[in-house]
Amino acid sequence: MNFRQLVSDFAGSVVAAATRAPDEYPSWSSATYENHMQDIRELWTLVRPGLKDEAVIQFLDQRLATMFTAFEQGEKVVGRAAAWDIYNFGDKRIR
Repeated sequence: MNFRQLVSDFAGSVVAAATRAPDEYPSWSSATYENHMQDIRELWTLVRPGLKDEAVIQFLDQRLATMFTAFEQGEKVVGRAAAWDIYNFGDKRIR
């Protein structure tokens, strides 16, 4: 998979987190909050080394940490806001 596709997958997974908080995963679905967050972490480990701008890396690291922490603490609004910040940052800027 090329870098552009990894960035696209990362952005898509993050926006999905913005639209579905941890307690909103359907019980009938095989998709779980834990699996989704693990996917985001794995995609980030693939995207991060390909980035050249340290300011971009720091911003994304910080917003991801905020998102994960907020969701773990049940703060859906804060977690979603962090996810939207990442998504709205734009995959064109993540290069």
